[in-house]
Amino acid sequence: MLALSPLAGAADLVSAPSISATSDEALQTLTLEQCISLALENNPGLQGEREKLIELENDYRIAASGLYPKVSLSAYYQRYDKDRLGVQPGMLYVEETLALGKVRQLLFDGGKTRYSKYAAEKGAEAQKASSEGTRLDTIFAVSQAYYRVLEARELLRVGENSRQQREAFFKLTEAFRKAGRGTKLDSLKAEAQLLDAERSLSQAREASRLSELILKKTIGMDLRTRLLIADVLPEAFSEPADEETLLRNALENNPDIKKIKLQKEQSEAALRSAYGPFMPELSLQGTYGYRDRDSGPGADEWTAGVFLEWSLFEGGLTRAQAGKARSKVNQITWSEKAVKDQVQVDLREAVGNVWTALAAVKSSKRLVEAQDEAYKASVAFYKRGKSTYIEVLSSEVDLTQAKAAYVRAVGDYQNANARLNRVIGIYETGSGRI
Repeated sequence: MLALSPLAGAADLVSAPSISATSDEALQTLTLEQCISLALENNPGLQGEREKLIELENDYRIAASGLYPKVSLSAYYQRYDKDRLGVQPGMLYVEETLALGKVRQLLFDGGKTRYSKYAAEKGAEAQKASSEGTRLDTIFAVSQAYYRVLEARELLRVGENSRQQREAFFKLTEAFRKAGRGTKLDSLKAEAQLLDAERSLSQAREASRLSELILKKTIGMDLRTRLLIADVLPEAFSEPADEETLLRNALENNPDIKKIKLQKEQSEAALRSAYGPFMPELSLQGTYGYRDRDSGPGADEWTAGVFLEWSLFEGGLTRAQAGKARSKVNQITWSEKAVKDQVQVDLREAVGNVWTALAAVKSSKRLVEAQDEAYKASVAFYKRGKSTYIEVLSSEVDLTQAKAAYVRAVGDYQNANARLNRVIGIYETGSGRI
């Protein structure tokens, strides 16, 4: 039975049918939260975002490695032509072996390494925000598909109810015709309305089947699995908060805004890093090794010192890299403004859709109640001979359309709320945030 009283009508002729699975096949019943969990597990886009995050985390480690000492080992053996310099053989060595260890610690490089590390860190954080956006997009897509299945299921029940009402009225007109209280035309018109209801019911079945396929595809489920959703249409409809509060929440939580802000910080750090090569590089280096020559006994040797390296000319490479990084900062600055403006537009549109859907729910619910009373009255008058079959058929059509409008309005309300949650950057369930 439908859980909503506006959809229960004409109890004197027919009760609303229940739709249940009777097949021996395994039937999987899922709530919205379970569908979302499956989608988050199976969504290939989300898995790709996670791999990008791993990539950027390793970029951070690469950038940070410049702050640590570099330790290296080297060794070689070489043999020379003893007459290579045309001097007395006793003055030269022919064979040489060297084993050497080297330590190098960067002291200063104009901030290149430090800002590269900071840029990589912000890049990883921006990717986390991007992954959050993909997660919320997945939740929104699953919610839409789930609500469409729920809407299609309820429309199918409305169709079943309508068909049974018209079948009952067709039987009533047949009985009146046989009793001499009605005409053949009444019966034919009632039969035509019954056939039309069966056509509409067939369309509703196909729409329900298609919506289930879309949901299965969205959550990554085998399309051959039989699915039943556990939820029903809501009975309570909450109003959205005021736009100023929602806008503050969106500017704080929207992952697209978070991502563009972090990308701006990343680009600014990359610009500072690009200026690093203009400054000298200062490092502390030391070596320790053992050298052996055939001209005398081998011995240990070591060196230690502070080294200064300053690139005076590199063909304009550093200047070009700095110009490129500066352009990147400017691009992201403009993109940040565009993203914030778009979020505000999306927010106002989503809030407007929620209010529109709420108005439609209220009006259609009242219309269902009115049409249900009108239908009951027309049937009662027809039985007493005080109304015509046209009035009954017309009230049947009006009642069915009102019920369908109510179901669609509730579906629009649920989808509008899902869209609003995506714009704000949250998803709340009965058990908390997903």
